Order: sequence, then C-alpha cells, then structure tokens
Amino acid sequence: MRKSKIVAMVLAGGVGARMGSPVPKQFAIIKDKPIIVYTLEIFQKSVSVDEIVVVLLKEWNDILEKYISQYNLTKVRKIVFGGATGFESIHNGVRYLATAYHDTDIILIHDAVRPLLTEEVINANITGVEEHGNAVTVVPSTEALLFSEDGKVSKRTIDRNLILRTQTPQSLRLGDLIELHEEAQLAGVTDTVATCTLLIEMGHQVYVVPGDNSNFKLTTVEDLTLFEACLEAKRASR
Repeated sequence: MRKSKIVAMVLAGGVGARMGSPVPKQFAIIKDKPIIVYTLEIFQKSVSVDEIVVVLLKEWNDILEKYISQYNLTKVRKIVFGGATGFESIHNGVRYLATAYHDTDIILIHDAVRPLLTEEVINANITGVEEHGNAVTVVPSTEALLFSEDGKVSKRTIDRNLILRTQTPQSLRLGDLIELHEEAQLAGVTDTVATCTLLIEMGHQVYVVPGDNSNFKLTTVEDLTLFEACLEAKRASR
C-alpha cells in the first residue's frame, strides 16, 4: 500500500502592507536571515515532512531560488506563483498539487510569516488529518472579549472559553482540498480569509488541534522585535 506523502504548502504571496515596508515581510532580514528561510528550515528539518511547495510573489522568484540553494533547502520541490488575493494564491497552489501528488497525500498549509512553528504542532496536524480528515491549529483565547457592532462601544461580553484563535498549519488530504476548491468555484466563492473559513462556508465541520503561542504571525514591526527576542532566547538556552 502506498504511503501518503506529507507536503508543506508555504504561503508567501503577501506584500506586507501593514508593516509599511518596501520589502514583503517574508523577505525581511532578521539576524542575517530572511524570515521565509526560517520557516522553510522548519519543514526542511522536520522528520515528518517529505516535500515543500512555496506559493510566491512572481517578482521574488529569483531571490527565493538563490536562498533555496544558499541554505540547502532540498525539500522545496516547486515554486508556484500566487494570485491577486490570498484565496487565489492558495487556489494556484492547489492546482499545482493536483498535478504532482496523490489524493491521499496530506497537505499542511502554512503561512511563511509564522517562523516559530514546532514539530509538535506539525505532528498534531498530521494526526488530526489521519483521524478526522482535516486539522486546524488553534490556541485558546486568554483575554476578556467584548462584542461591538461599531468598534467604538460595547454592551456585551463574549465567553472566552467559546473562542479559539486560529493559526496555521491548516491541513487536509489533497483529494479533499481539491474537492473543497471545486465546491467553492461552483458556489461562486472567490475570496475567503483561510482554509478553515472556506471549509465552514462550504458546510464542512472543522477539527481543531492544539497550537502554540510561539507560532504567532509576523504582521507588525512590533512582531519582528518579538521574533528577534525569541531567537535570542533560543540561542541563549542552548
């Protein structure tokens, strides 16, 4: 019986507008290394992941190719060009995966700007897909939550025990991922913020697996400072 491959599809098509930098945030240099390389190295070193596919801004292809060679990222099988939106970029990636992999292969969809992913979270996703068909990485909400219709005033709280904050990876078998995107096309859904939201929009139930607070998304300049501090702490603990 054929063993399913584990494939990481790393999404690196964003321009990082909220960070206000001329360089896409995934290519920002932290401690002499681009953020995207930190992320790719996680999957390169993972004992569970077989191959990597990167969905990328076309203009940055040559630079990423150089990094792949420089850092010996041998698991990167393909660079796929992204689209105008995050949804289009994922869709482009899925179209390529459909030509290169088997329906039973497990696809871990991960943000390039979450460079502190752990092996434990990777393995939790794989187990989640094997047991339930899909896996969405989450962490519990620890803050008090207020509901506001206008973003200015609130008269209602929300029970934080009912709220889960999503991270990536968000994972499915390839056949189910292809079918999900076909369903979305038939329904006229052309933009949604994440695979988990697309699953729910298409009427599917999602299964959650535990994430890690260190697996945060680098969105602001302050996040870059925090990431740098995390790297310093890791090096100091060795």
